[in-house]
Amino acid sequence: MNKIDGSLVGILSVREKTTALVRVRTPFEYGYINRNFKVIKRYPFIRSVGIDCDMNDVEKLSCMQCVEYVTAQSNVTALVENVDINDFFDRSEKLKEAVRMSENDCLDGSGVRLCVMDTGISPHSDLSIPKDRIVAFEDLIDGREYPYDDNGHGTFVAGVACGNGLLSGGKTIGVAPRAELVGIKVITSSGESGTFKILDGMQWLYDNFRRLKIKVVCMSFGADPTEYSDPLKLGVEMLVRSGLTVVCAVGNSGENTVKSPAISGEVISVGAVDENLEIAKFSSRGFYGGIYRPDVYADGVRVKGLENGGTYGYMSGTSVSAPLIAGACCLLHQKYKNLTPYATKRALLNACHIVHGNPVLSMK
Repeated sequence: MNKIDGSLVGILSVREKTTALVRVRTPFEYGYINRNFKVIKRYPFIRSVGIDCDMNDVEKLSCMQCVEYVTAQSNVTALVENVDINDFFDRSEKLKEAVRMSENDCLDGSGVRLCVMDTGISPHSDLSIPKDRIVAFEDLIDGREYPYDDNGHGTFVAGVACGNGLLSGGKTIGVAPRAELVGIKVITSSGESGTFKILDGMQWLYDNFRRLKIKVVCMSFGADPTEYSDPLKLGVEMLVRSGLTVVCAVGNSGENTVKSPAISGEVISVGAVDENLEIAKFSSRGFYGGIYRPDVYADGVRVKGLENGGTYGYMSGTSVSAPLIAGACCLLHQKYKNLTPYATKRALLNACHIVHGNPVLSMK
């Protein structure tokens, strides 16, 4: 069963049934899968379906030429690090200097739309006054119509990238304070999700990003990579190849670990540095597929940002490093209207300062 993910076999050794993702070699093979297995999800953008299955189903799939791989669902989490909340520093400057843009450019993210796939986005004053910049919201957890965030993680991420600093008098301001936001809620109030729910969000984004004129996507979540072709990696690569600049947090598990989808070489993978521009101890980093991740480091320790209820709070983790870079990407897309995802990544990496041998874009 060399096309079957080992974790799926392990799950079925102790459980009669589970859910799995099946990727077929061509779209013409969907019909056979639909007729012979219980299909519960469809992801045409990556030629995959989700099924309910038992060990007999897995054995059948392993012998089918039309099947490329079968994998279990991964547990996905928002990438927050628990820290002592004393002695925090404020962010008060944007990344214009870091990305080598002059003040005469007046870059603030105007005209650029950033998608935040996360726990949702709360309409905090710094995102909604004087203009409501949350222009679209899709709730794939509870199906609610209007923007909300029952965890707070997504709101914090959105504020780091795009908060306008209204309530703080400009002291706590995002990188692209006039960029517009599209929220996709794919993570529950507990900060957890699964492969299917994240792929639901990616499929929705793939189907709608052109209509909504989205340029940049921030994904501050991660899962352990699967043994074979990782579905989250595959999903972000389809988004990049379709024209989206995708920024992913690498995780908070330390050395020799990188979370998916940041394992992809086509996204901009982001790690965390502390106030001394040293790699944060919790920040994931290491090799995947022979290539070192992350691509770039940004501030990720004791960062101030937006909280639900219209207040400010503090957070550490690569979750807050990723939206700093996503905001910088919004500035690049504002200045260069036809920038491709690959050109955006090159421009960003060329702007990095090398600190202790590591590429860093810092607010300090």
